[in-house]
Amino acid sequence: MTLILESGYAFWNPIILIIAFAVVMVVVYFFRRRGQKKYKKDTAQTQIFLCGEEVPEAGQRHIRVGNIYWGFFETLKEYYNQVLRPHTGIINDYVLWFVAVTAISAIILLIAG
Repeated sequence: MTLILESGYAFWNPIILIIAFAVVMVVVYFFRRRGQKKYKKDTAQTQIFLCGEEVPEAGQRHIRVGNIYWGFFETLKEYYNQVLRPHTGIINDYVLWFVAVTAISAIILLIAG
């Protein structure tokens, strides 16, 4: 006996999904098997291609998040300065904030409901 769940839009049958997954995996395997036979590991083929330019050292290739989102942070600098002030990095402060917000939410729900 197979389990079929009907939701009004489609059905869910685990056996059909497993069979479909197996078929997809077989197709992927055959595509993967047809790959290039000339590939050699640990040769120049594995080097990074940077449009003919010399590839910088690994440390110089890293792009800091401040550089990527510079415009976003610069635009919202006033907001971030206000938000970062209460963040101390001490877990006890975060737990205190969590308990306080949960208590205030519970009080509001009790009054409203």
